[in-house]
Order: sequence, then structure tokens, then C-alpha cells
Amino acid sequence: MSWLGLKKAINRAGTQVMLKAGQIDQTVDTEFEYEEKRFRVMESNSIALQKKLRTYLESLKMLTKSQLNIAELLDSFYGQESSMPHHFENSLTGAELDLFKNLSGEYFHDLKQLNTQVINDLEHPYNQTVLNPIARFNSYYVEVNDAIKKRHHKLLDYDAMRNKVKKLIDTPQTEYSDYESRFKELSDELVDTESKYVDINEKLKDELPKLVNMRIAFFDPSFESFVKIQLRFFNENYQTLHKLQSKMDAQTKQDYAEGKLDDKIDHVLSKMRALDITGKDSAI
Repeated sequence: MSWLGLKKAINRAGTQVMLKAGQIDQTVDTEFEYEEKRFRVMESNSIALQKKLRTYLESLKMLTKSQLNIAELLDSFYGQESSMPHHFENSLTGAELDLFKNLSGEYFHDLKQLNTQVINDLEHPYNQTVLNPIARFNSYYVEVNDAIKKRHHKLLDYDAMRNKVKKLIDTPQTEYSDYESRFKELSDELVDTESKYVDINEKLKDELPKLVNMRIAFFDPSFESFVKIQLRFFNENYQTLHKLQSKMDAQTKQDYAEGKLDDKIDHVLSKMRALDITGKDSAI
């Protein structure tokens, strides 16, 4: 920071202290404050939206990865019939055992494709049509906030200069040998600082509402794309799982529809409780 910049920063800090203490009249523009408040709400929401949208893509990846892990374990589980108790093998027909083995293998294979192909196919359009546009929109906040900060500085300069002129007017002329020249100098500075403040203040009051209103037209295409990408992802999951479900044996589907699957599970659990794995005479 240059010496001039440091001097301005110190003077503005002093002006802020005097404003808070009520020693200087503060310029208030309610129209600007209203537009700035609207801007701050949009800024907060769109930054939060960007974070949530990024998290959503990661969640889809985690979901398919979790599905794949479960499918891999199921495939391994059903593939270990040689290690199952003999009477459990006998509780399933050969056709049933082959069916579950084939379905678990197909389930693992299909979810592996979902985890790679579907996510890869979705990630690029998701980035291009959803994440990147909102990131570009949010990047403009840096420039806008710089302009708002600059306006604040010009307002401090303006209020400080108004205070100086007021003090000079309230001071008897006899205390200054060069009152007229001093008054003209401060008046000229006041006109200059007021002009700089009014210029940036009016620009912001004109541009901020335009930026806020622009959000709808800007985000509409991304919102539409987001919905379509969701639809595609869950539709492909549904198609994959529906294809597997249709291959289940007719009796299993009928039992499911009639609510008899719970009875089957209870029957298997009763056999598990009847097992004497450790032996009654085993030492603890």
C-alpha cells in the first residue's frame, strides 16, 4: 500500500469511529440499502447452491459405489454354496440356487456398469450445464463486492468532507486569516468527493437490481438440465433393477405380492436358531 493509500485508510478509519460515536452526520440512501440487501440474499443463496450442487454429484458417486460394493459382496455370498451347511443347501432347489447365483452375478455386473458408464456419462454434462454456469455467475461477486467497498470508501470521504465544511462554517471567521480561501478549498473538495460518491452510488443502484433480476434467466437452463440429469440417472437405475426383478421366479414374485416372504424368512431364522454351532458340552 502506498503512503497516500495508507493515509486514506487511516482517515477513513477515523471517520468510521466518529460516525459510530454520532459525531458526524451519516449519509443514508435507503434505496441503495434495499438493493444491497437483495444482492446479499442472492449472493448467500447462490454460493450455498453451488456447494450443494457439487455435493449432490459426489453423493451420486457415493450411492453407485455403495450399490456396487453391496452387489460385489452379494455375488461373493451366493457364490460360496460349497461352504454352506448341507441342510441349508437342501432347503433350496437346484434351480433356485442357480437362479440366485445368476442374479447376483448379473446384479454385480450391471451395477458395475452403472458405477462407471452412467456416472461418467453424467459427470461431463453436469459440470458443463449445472456446476460451471453457477460458478461463473458467482465469480462476478468479487467485482461487485469491490465496487460496493469502493462506494463505502467514497461515502466515508464525502461524509468526512461535509463535516469539515460544516465545522468551518460554524467557526467564527475571525479565527482564520485566510477564511475565504480555506472555505473555497474545502468547498471544491466537497464537490469532488460528492461527485465521486454519487457517481458510483447511482451506478450500483442501477446495476444491482439488474444483476439480481438476471438470476432467473441465467439459472433456468441449468435448473432444467439438473432435472433432466436426475431423471436420466434414476431412470437408468430403475431400468437396470427392473430388468433383474423381472427375471425373478414367478413364485418369489407371487410370495412378495401376497406378503409371504416374511414367513419364509421366519422359517429360515427358526432353522438358524436350531443350530448347535458351539455344542452343548463345549467349554467357555
